[in-house]
Amino acid sequence: MEVIMPTLQSWLSFLLARVPGAIAAFIGGWIALKIVIFILDRSFKTAKMEPTIASLFKAVLTVAGWILILSGSLQVLGFDKLALAISGSIAAVALGVASGISGTTSDVMAGIFLATDPDFKVGYTVKAAGVEGVIQSLDLRKTRILGKDGKLYVIPNRSVESATWTVEARGAEEKEQSGP
Repeated sequence: MEVIMPTLQSWLSFLLARVPGAIAAFIGGWIALKIVIFILDRSFKTAKMEPTIASLFKAVLTVAGWILILSGSLQVLGFDKLALAISGSIAAVALGVASGISGTTSDVMAGIFLATDPDFKVGYTVKAAGVEGVIQSLDLRKTRILGKDGKLYVIPNRSVESATWTVEARGAEEKEQSGP
């Protein structure tokens, strides 16, 4: 017991001396992340970027930012190897999840391509994945098309992107801009 107490006391004093720095690193990182996301959000709105793509970039940046903040805080506490292990573990888990949900990943990638395609916009009448109708919404994973029969079809983006689709008519907003 006598051997453990000095070791415990020295470890606690070492740790307590670093806690304010770790808290400062955590709060500073959190504030910096908020500022970067705010600036990025404003930039996306100014550039009139598709909301789907903007949301994806912000989500990726947020996850990466939090990993860096946690790793930095652990390093300040003196847990360099633990910080490295956590970062590596998170990356490995992310890779495993990404490969395990390849269908979702395909939908997300196809969603990005569709969102940036000038011929595939909300309000356009298209024939895609065996359905003809007006695009109601497009998000990262699914496209919603209101069919001519009045039914709302929810189609995985990979099904739309991987097949041939046809633009039957552009939306009313597009017609107004292009003139008669």
